[in-house]
Amino acid sequence: MSKTLRDWLDTLERHDLLARIGHEVHVNQLAAIIEQNHRRATLFENIRGYALPLAANTFSNRVMMALALGCDESGILAALTAKRQARIDPVVVTEAPCQEIVEEGETVNLATLPLHLQHELDGAPFVSAAVMVAKDPVRGVNNLGIYRMMYRSQNETGIDVTAPHKLRHYYQQACELGRPLEVAAVLGLPAIDLMAALASTPLDEDEYAVLGGFRGEAAELVACRSIDLLVPANAEMVLEGEMLPTGWIADEGPYGEFTGTYGGGLKQNPTIRIKAITRRRDAVFLSATHGGHHPGWTDMHVLFPMIELDIHNALVQAGIDVRAVRALPASSGMWAVASIKSMFKGDGKNALALMLAASKQAFPKIAVVVDEDIDIFDDEQVTWAMTWRAQPDQDVMILGGMKAVPLDPSLPSSMPPVTTAKMGFDATIPVGRDRADFAICRPAVLGETGRRPELAPDELDAALADFIGQGAVHFQEILEEFSGPSATSVLESFGRLRQRHLLGRDDIGRYVLLEAIDDNPGVR
Repeated sequence: MSKTLRDWLDTLERHDLLARIGHEVHVNQLAAIIEQNHRRATLFENIRGYALPLAANTFSNRVMMALALGCDESGILAALTAKRQARIDPVVVTEAPCQEIVEEGETVNLATLPLHLQHELDGAPFVSAAVMVAKDPVRGVNNLGIYRMMYRSQNETGIDVTAPHKLRHYYQQACELGRPLEVAAVLGLPAIDLMAALASTPLDEDEYAVLGGFRGEAAELVACRSIDLLVPANAEMVLEGEMLPTGWIADEGPYGEFTGTYGGGLKQNPTIRIKAITRRRDAVFLSATHGGHHPGWTDMHVLFPMIELDIHNALVQAGIDVRAVRALPASSGMWAVASIKSMFKGDGKNALALMLAASKQAFPKIAVVVDEDIDIFDDEQVTWAMTWRAQPDQDVMILGGMKAVPLDPSLPSSMPPVTTAKMGFDATIPVGRDRADFAICRPAVLGETGRRPELAPDELDAALADFIGQGAVHFQEILEEFSGPSATSVLESFGRLRQRHLLGRDDIGRYVLLEAIDDNPGVR
């Protein structure tokens, strides 16, 4: 397991998932270069005018998620299930590398960080990969979450807390008490820590125990220098600050979000006053990717396994025989597909209702359910099933008034309260229908020769008749048994049996030997 960001970058490089940019580049070039390398992470080692290197797109595809969890891609949900259930309490240390350099008060200057404009119409450069640590003003438990922070001045950022997450709830409580909410933006964590920060937990649970569960060992925490919070000691950098109790009054955004659009445009949001910046002496600044020309290859990937697990658990709990769940990357997780084995009439529709409501993050907006013979990681197979195994007037369901992702540009407003309609598409074979009508015509996969040695024509005719007489067979089974250097001899023998009127067909098209059947109405 990678314990630090630099460990994680080494892991990515060993698996050819890191583009290392050693030559000098201007900060204004970063976004374009990251986009060019969208299938890998990018590490900029020499940014003109800046002391720190920058890494981006470090958790942007399914292979990376599997590496972070220590499994192969097929084992992601099982590994994630185990980590989400585990709890290991943290330990507090007195010293940490993330505090080798400390800047406080007048020395705080966010402009010295390699902040870059990520999208054409962003309101300003953003801190986009910060795990925000805050403490519940009432319960005293710690919460971790990832939030965007817009640069406003050397010691001030905006923060988007329009969505109904815990941090918004904490801030509302602090405002009601008339006091600022202390927060710490933790930068430069490995992918496993970022996954832990997105895990949904009850309101009364301290999420540092969750972080330990994901790591498989106690998280080491260190006290901040200017505020009363503990932060992960393995961070590259920490921005210590407080959300001022002014409410949602400051301009914030636009920002190119995971939707591929500008995240609700210009918003009103709270601000954070940065009181201190602490960091490693050789810190790597971490930036997250969203949107762009390839929204399916961005750091939004870190959320997909969480959505998939929520859906999987809901289906299992309801008694659905679920085989696999996938959040489609191109939809940024707003389209989910599940394969199930239907046992009772209505299983498909029940599965859809559960899929559309299972995730606390309000994902997905569109759900598709298919049979267990469909590989949901193959978009062509899913599209095929939707086309040929469903009737839209019977198999499409629309649910209105459901919890929404406020950033959805199709909504009338990006500010809560707002709801959305969701769609489910049942592409499973109806229970009671003949599944042979929906069988996939897969390519025949045959060896060069059959199981039997090459025979003379008369011997082959007798052997073929005997083989078919033992039980109904498809033509592929004939070739598997008798093929020689070519199929010519088998075809000729088959033709001779036909000419002698020895072959018939059963109801599903298999060949039978008529002499072996006296009077079978299912044969013709």
